[in-house]
Amino acid sequence: MQYSYSRLSTFEQCPFKYKLKYIDNIDPIIKDTIETFLGSIVHQTLEQLYKTLLTGYIIFLDNLLTFFYHKWYEQWDDEILIVKKKYSMQHYQSRGKQFITDYYNQYTPFNKTKTISVEDRISFSLDDEKIYQMQGYIDRLDESKSGHYEIHDYKTGSKLPSQNQLDKDRQLAIYALGVKHKYPDANDIELVWHFLKFNKELRSKRSDQQLSTLSSQLISSIDTIENTKKYPRTPSLLCHWCRYKPICPQYSHLYQIREHRENRYHKRTGKQLVDRYIMIKKQTNQQNLDSFLELEQLKKDILDYAKREQLDVIYGTHSKILIVKKKQGSTEDKETQKEILLIDD
Repeated sequence: MQYSYSRLSTFEQCPFKYKLKYIDNIDPIIKDTIETFLGSIVHQTLEQLYKTLLTGYIIFLDNLLTFFYHKWYEQWDDEILIVKKKYSMQHYQSRGKQFITDYYNQYTPFNKTKTISVEDRISFSLDDEKIYQMQGYIDRLDESKSGHYEIHDYKTGSKLPSQNQLDKDRQLAIYALGVKHKYPDANDIELVWHFLKFNKELRSKRSDQQLSTLSSQLISSIDTIENTKKYPRTPSLLCHWCRYKPICPQYSHLYQIREHRENRYHKRTGKQLVDRYIMIKKQTNQQNLDSFLELEQLKKDILDYAKREQLDVIYGTHSKILIVKKKQGSTEDKETQKEILLIDD
């Protein structure tokens, strides 16, 4: 089995997402995010620029932008997710145009280096027995006038990392391992990032010792994944851009509500159960026996609902309830757990 930087990163970010994508082979429910779409179109445009340069010709900027717009409208789909609702499709399209324009003006006539390949797939082994396989796609591989190799990568994100972060970056370092495998004369490799939003070029290098250490770390990471039996969900800010949200127990109930397909349970939806539970919890004197008994029944109904619908989170009108399993001790046979409710306003 071949691993890649993105595959390893997916497991580290969220093992549950890894399972859905790489083990269950489930296609993403959300077609795409606007950030991913923007990055794809910009990459295709710069790929076209350098593929043309490989034939000995330079594309004029106007023609390159025409290519950009053509690819944008050809591949656009109204189902593409825009997380930041204050921005429109046109906003991201304008950003892409600016990225291409700034890059073109900075590097024209594109003669500082010699391009070897564009969007080149690399595949290599981390060990002599060829058990641990890696693969990846390099945006652009160049050779400088001094004879060293340069691995170029285009970034369309909104954050500019520090030099220290780049010196620890794994993605291009993994590609460096692949380049060394493919080109035996690649003794001196420079890693080059183009942060298009900032019109900045940043560079880093890796020593042979650093690459050897990275190779060992990658083998260890692959071993961890291969021996994994459980794939827990790992909520984070990255969830906002996850294309599996509609089937993730952390968010699937929210999508049921939005799409008006929430299952009923004892004549109450999950949303109604949460709203009622929170209202009594906040407004009623819990010393009252009737209120206490209703809260206990609601708690049971909520836990039953979550179990039936396979949910980690149930959403109300203004709040949500998280179902958390808390370790309660252990017996000779198994560790016991107690489910508790956490209110998130």
